[in-house]
This record gives sequence, C-alpha cells and structure tokens, in this order.
Amino acid sequence: MFNPMEPHELMLAVGRVLRAAARRDAVDHEFQRSQMLSAYSVARHLAAEQAAAPDLLDWLKAQLDDALAEHHQTRARVAAARSGPEIGAALQDLLDTLPPGAGAERARLHRILAELADREVAALAAAA
Repeated sequence: MFNPMEPHELMLAVGRVLRAAARRDAVDHEFQRSQMLSAYSVARHLAAEQAAAPDLLDWLKAQLDDALAEHHQTRARVAAARSGPEIGAALQDLLDTLPPGAGAERARLHRILAELADREVAALAAAA
C-alpha cells in the first residue's frame, strides 16, 4: 500500500463498510443486519480509542509528573512508559507500598485516574 492508514483509520474504514452493507436492501435477515451494525459500532469505538490514546497518554503523564514529585522511581517509570499498562504497573507498585497514612496522596492519584476514565468515555462518545 502506498499510503498506509493508521490503525484507527483502518478500523473506521472497516466499520463504515459494515454499516453500508447493513443498510443495503440485500440484507434481509434482521439478525445479519444487527450483527453488521454491531460490528460497525465496535469498529467505530475502537477507532475512537486508538485516535485518542496518544493524547490521553500525554495528559496522564503530565498529571502524574506533578503528582509523583516525591516518588522519583515511579515518576521515572511513568515518564519512560509507552503504554497505559506500563503506567498502570508503575502506579500499582507505588499504591501497594504507600503507607496507611498516605490517604491524601492515594486520593489524588485516584482523582487523576477517574478523570482519565472520564476523558476516555468522552472520546468514545465523540466517535464519528
């Protein structure tokens, strides 16, 4: 392919084909139609997730950079991370070792993660 598509563009293209096929009169069985529309929905949401991932990762790293100022090792792991699961592993290791008196710090990290989830849901809701 001379002009390769990004993964989110490819998923969106596949989803559009499925939607168009589901809308054709040739599909006469309601189950087939619902299956194709369901596949379109999955492709649309996966495309939105893929498209939003880099910005969400950058946002999360920026938020955690400040929140982890006292935790140099975790801060470095987060800065070097290339994926959400890598960040999650670093945060889990930190949360597992925080003392019981670190409730405010734990709550701050939870607020950041809650906002990340809200941003992910917003990205899915805005799927084209």
